[in-house]
Amino acid sequence: MLRVILSTGLITGVLAGAPAQADTSHIDEAVAQLPGIVEQMQAKTGVPGIAVAVVHNDALVYSGGFGVRNSKGTKPVTAQTVFQLASVSKSLGASVVAAAVGKGNLKWHDPVRKFLPGFQLSEQYPTRNVTVADFYSHRSGLPGFTGNELESFGFDRDTIIERMRYVPLAPFRVTYSYSNFGLTVGGEAAAEASGTTWERLADRMVFGPLGMDDTSYRHRDFVKQPNRAALHQQVDGKWVPSAKRQADAQAPAGGASSTVLDMATWLRMQLADGRFEGEQVVAKGPLREARSLQIRTSPRSADATDVRGYALGMNYTVDGTGRVRWGHSGAFTAGAATTYLMIPDLDLGIVVLTNGWPIGVPEAITETFADIAETGSSTQDWLPVLEQAFAPFTTPNNTAFGKKKPADPKPSAPLAAYAGTYSNDYVGTATVERSGKRLVLRLGPDGQRVLRLRHWTGNTFAYTAIDLPQGFTAGVRFNTKAGTMRMEEIEGNLGLLKRNR
Repeated sequence: MLRVILSTGLITGVLAGAPAQADTSHIDEAVAQLPGIVEQMQAKTGVPGIAVAVVHNDALVYSGGFGVRNSKGTKPVTAQTVFQLASVSKSLGASVVAAAVGKGNLKWHDPVRKFLPGFQLSEQYPTRNVTVADFYSHRSGLPGFTGNELESFGFDRDTIIERMRYVPLAPFRVTYSYSNFGLTVGGEAAAEASGTTWERLADRMVFGPLGMDDTSYRHRDFVKQPNRAALHQQVDGKWVPSAKRQADAQAPAGGASSTVLDMATWLRMQLADGRFEGEQVVAKGPLREARSLQIRTSPRSADATDVRGYALGMNYTVDGTGRVRWGHSGAFTAGAATTYLMIPDLDLGIVVLTNGWPIGVPEAITETFADIAETGSSTQDWLPVLEQAFAPFTTPNNTAFGKKKPADPKPSAPLAAYAGTYSNDYVGTATVERSGKRLVLRLGPDGQRVLRLRHWTGNTFAYTAIDLPQGFTAGVRFNTKAGTMRMEEIEGNLGLLKRNR
């Protein structure tokens, strides 16, 4: 897909097989070198703002901010600056569900229809049997793209979940497919089981008890924060503030905002098996289950020692020292990149939040830090490794349906031939209108998402992909004889809309 809302699954494949030897005596050394590591990464990339925190042996041992909240201003990033977390929200939310499980509100392996009786997938067996844990481990069979494009068109959470019934499924419980809105269903089920909303459940179960006063799953709480980081994209080599990213529709999967200080508190709770300041905030059993390997993501051809997989809301890997690592990354194409990493055997955790999308800076910092903590030195320059891994997502495609615009494009039909309304069950109604010498495509509730189409060749048009800079294009192809319109950003036949009039 052109539009990468949250990128995480990629990282586990890139970072497998880290150090070969371990020495626990290097943690202080890693902490001492951390500010220089961050400054070096920032100098190489120019990312406007970075915040970092480290916990060890149930204590905050480092926190700091670097750069500015907004490239158009001078206000500094501090450890109290609030960032949008993107997919790191998944791990945060898994601890919320674990807390609700510990209270007896539900079980991880309860079918979601126990709490959401109207929920439906495109096949009967998964509909009846898919559990909260299935959704939190991305093994429901629901394709990863599901709902992402509907959210970008402006549809709300309930509408997106309702339209999952039209999406063809992969094999149930044997297919890993990273799904924002699948996980969101799991969060909704937990909230319904607890008799409240997802946002209030998180406040009650985790944020309140831990004193995470600057953490929320509500976008309105983020924008009220005076000390918050703006989102940034690189345009013509410069970091510029970009559009706002309102992720309430997928709040359990990507809608949280927080500071590195609050996230450090959460890391301490995780590494202490749910305890914080003498209180058992999250029951040990459900939290341990959330951190246990649920489905393997390393390829079948990989060596048996190459252990990479997904737990419940977090990645689970084994590094070259034989140590288990828990972590997750997050990214908004609108301008955020985040990550955290825990090495439970060392009682060590680090969180890195940035306000630039996504060039691998957070992961390069955590991997360099972990290298030093485990071996005393960095095993390699991690930034180019991560930049290469992200390149397919960060390099403008300048294509429509996989093809560059030809030097001598074929003429289109008269623009009036394309005008009209098109629809299918998944996308709903789309309206194509003539606006001067161009076409405009209106999507979403009341046509609120407006896309300006530019001619590509023949009956193919293109637009700048939502939340992305110029050069990231997606195609729309008309068939005037059949009366159809196909949208490249929407997978398979879900992207084929038929003309109504």
